[in-house]
Amino acid sequence: MIGTSHFTWLLSTLLLASCASQVPVNIRQAPLNSPLLNSVHENPEDFKSQQVRWGGEILEIENRENITVLTVLARPLSKGGKPLATDNSQGRFIAHIPAFLEPNVYTTEREVTLRGTLSGTETLPVGDHPYAYPVVKATDWYLWPEAVDYPSDYYAPWWYDPWYYDPWYPYPLHHLHNRHHHRD
Repeated sequence: MIGTSHFTWLLSTLLLASCASQVPVNIRQAPLNSPLLNSVHENPEDFKSQQVRWGGEILEIENRENITVLTVLARPLSKGGKPLATDNSQGRFIAHIPAFLEPNVYTTEREVTLRGTLSGTETLPVGDHPYAYPVVKATDWYLWPEAVDYPSDYYAPWWYDPWYYDPWYPYPLHHLHNRHHHRD
């Protein structure tokens, strides 16, 4: 029979294990001295072979014979490596990924974070403008889950109001009939 202290320890261990992040460590942790994209744009040769962790919004995906090429609009990253929802961008970059990525999953506007080595630049047009894309040979990549888009009239007061009482709480669609949210 398991004693109370052993049971508490086992329960705590299981809870901690279930909370462990599914995001790979190489994505959560930036390499030491990882340069910013705008610094690489200014002097790409100074950063060749440097380790980076960059991320942002997928603009384009192209599967080639041995690699997948992602064109990414860079976004600042959170401490854990997730691209932030902001209009602030340092530019674009290209990632060479040594695997086939399904284009119906890695779609435009999805968020991705990559880690790899800078291998130079590739100049391609953006409209009529020639643009020098820094190229990252990716060793690790992570496609972030799509955000859940709740209806604009979704009202869930128990998330932030400790005094709210709702007898319909256990029923997931109760918010559709919430007496506190009337329309004229």
